[in-house]
Amino acid sequence: MQGSNRINLILGAVVVFLMVFAFFCPPSPYEQLALIFGVILVVLLVTFSLRDVLTHIDIPSNDWTLDPEMLPEGVIITDLNGNITYYNSLAHKLVPECIENNSISELFNIWHSELVNRQQADEVIQAVLSAPDMQFSELLYLENGRVYERITRAIPNKAIRIWLLRDISHLQSAHSDSNMHATLLEADAARAVELAEQLFHAKTELEAKQAELTRLANTDSLTGLLNRRRFTVLGEQVLKSSLNENIWILMLDIDYFKRINDTFGHAAGDIAIREFAAIVTTKIGKSGFVGRMGGEEFAAILEDCDRDKAIIIAEQIRKETAKHQTVSGVEKFRFTCSIGVAQWQKDEITIEAVLDRADQALYSAKSFGRNRVVGYEVSDT
Repeated sequence: MQGSNRINLILGAVVVFLMVFAFFCPPSPYEQLALIFGVILVVLLVTFSLRDVLTHIDIPSNDWTLDPEMLPEGVIITDLNGNITYYNSLAHKLVPECIENNSISELFNIWHSELVNRQQADEVIQAVLSAPDMQFSELLYLENGRVYERITRAIPNKAIRIWLLRDISHLQSAHSDSNMHATLLEADAARAVELAEQLFHAKTELEAKQAELTRLANTDSLTGLLNRRRFTVLGEQVLKSSLNENIWILMLDIDYFKRINDTFGHAAGDIAIREFAAIVTTKIGKSGFVGRMGGEEFAAILEDCDRDKAIIIAEQIRKETAKHQTVSGVEKFRFTCSIGVAQWQKDEITIEAVLDRADQALYSAKSFGRNRVVGYEVSDT
């Protein structure tokens, strides 16, 4: 090839010389023919030279090869009958018994003995060896906690089968950790919901108990009326907000209450107190409110009320009580009440003074024979 290239170069140089000569010296007819012949010769020389070059260019082959040692998986190559013909170093690391076994069945039999459940793995090997074109992928869970991925496929037109082995224990561990984390989050969320429900019920129960304690602290357990403390607090609130002196106090007491207890028993006495409280509450209505001051003694505040109306309400209570019949078991009896009436004075800061005057009027009603209403008379001096 080198000799022919030199000849081509010499002939080319001669032709170029002739062409230059023809350019500077006007050619004769014969010289024109020579020039044409030279051009044709140059074209032929170039054509043959290119063909020669192309003929000797080395074009890479499509038969690429890959070194199994460079792969991140363990590689085992067998014939279609399962006889091992090659394994890379990573396969030997994963399955050290490669050196001692020529059969893929015998090699994996050692591995399968460490599986949690080996039946399916054995069946896969048998099925793959009996079906040359079969491809399969599976996960192998060993008793020591390791997890391996095994992939096998036949190489077309090569009469060989390749087995790829990969340790994915870390991936499974991460997946398990993720699932565990998700499970823990779900459990925490469930516990949070349960705790929220418990707190809600506890709060509701606490509020109910607090409301009950408040009710017990402010009311009389026998009659449901305001007790003395709560009656006094509300009474003083009424006095502070009042714009005039039209506030009247009634002090009420069941006559001969001890006689009722001694004659009919304490249960009958409790019934008498409850029924008397109901009578007083009904007659007072929206004009004011009622409280039990202790024992058989009660008090009522009448708001925005004059003397005549206060006396009328007191008389209605007395008359209704006198005609009411109380039933306790087989016993039936009646009782009466005495009532003292007094007006609040504008210069009084607390309710105690007017309660005291109403109590004095009550004492007078009892002194005058009971079953009557007496008003406290304020002297002008």
